Amino acid sequence: MSVNLFAQSPLFHPTSQLPRAAEQRLYWVPLLLATAAALLFSIVAVPRIDFEQAAADAIDRSEAAGQMTPHDREVKLEQARKVAALAMYSGAAFGTALSALITALGLWLGFQVVGTKPGFPQTFTVTCWALLPGSIAALLAIPALLIRGTIQVEQLPVLLPASLGSLLPAGSNGSLAAFLGAVDIFSLWAVWIAAAGMAGVARVSLRRSVTTVTVLWIAYVAVFRVALPALMGAR
Repeated sequence: MSVNLFAQSPLFHPTSQLPRAAEQRLYWVPLLLATAAALLFSIVAVPRIDFEQAAADAIDRSEAAGQMTPHDREVKLEQARKVAALAMYSGAAFGTALSALITALGLWLGFQVVGTKPGFPQTFTVTCWALLPGSIAALLAIPALLIRGTIQVEQLPVLLPASLGSLLPAGSNGSLAAFLGAVDIFSLWAVWIAAAGMAGVARVSLRRSVTTVTVLWIAYVAVFRVALPALMGAR
């Protein structure tokens, strides 16, 4: 791909180029790029993540912790590390496409609710292109991984200080911190790409598309980034 062709890609000109790419169902390029970025991030991150610490905390909170021998504990920790590493690699290899499919379904249903009838293949294509800002964020976070020895699992989302959550004091938690942590420049870029692409695919005004996508994104953040983690943490 030439520099000029890349500069004119739907990633940088979603209002003009993405509807055309969606009609041509050109989803393989962004999907493969997003998957490759996720795999590269996982390859760098997995050896540096302290999976054992999270597993040890879970074991210590369990009722069987008192009856567990040191050998049994070590076996459990090793199993947890292997399972977590496998899950991260599998998520990078297959979860990217699955995430795009689920997101596209939600986007397609959302636009159906507001009275438009976008095609699902076209919506899926728009969704795949909207994955790329997150992929760029993952690649930009790799240098931060390389200069660290070991990191905790919960530190992964804050490797790149691109969200409003980075303005809060270190160690901040709660619903507000979770919401602000979800509001970053790459997520907003993805929302813009999805809205610009769906405006052409659904044949609605850009304002209406931006409103629809923003409401869907806020609903996603409220449920999956704020409410569910809070409920799980309360158990």
